[in-house]
Amino acid sequence: MVSEGEGRKDAATHRLSGRAPDNRLVHFAADFSAVDADSVRPGDMVAVEITYAAPHHLVADGAIRSVRRTRAGDAWERRTSAPPAPTGVGLGMPTFGVPAALPPAPACG
Repeated sequence: MVSEGEGRKDAATHRLSGRAPDNRLVHFAADFSAVDADSVRPGDMVAVEITYAAPHHLVADGAIRSVRRTRAGDAWERRTSAPPAPTGVGLGMPTFGVPAALPPAPACG
């Protein structure tokens, strides 16, 4: 599963990071030449071939073999997209400052 901000050197090494099923950190190349995708989102599942293994992390230098879009990736995309326009509902909370002036009362006759 692709993670957001897991690897400290991801920008310098042009890699993305994620977690393997056994929760080890996986650094993989952002090479989409073998799949029909131009990017992955945090939360999406990717399949890569591991080229180097250390006790606490794995490295995959080859191309990404497959990408599976997930609901977690959809949620990340909604969270990071532009916020929706305000609808004007204030939930009844009072505003700060001096209250607006009341209209004049009708004259009694």
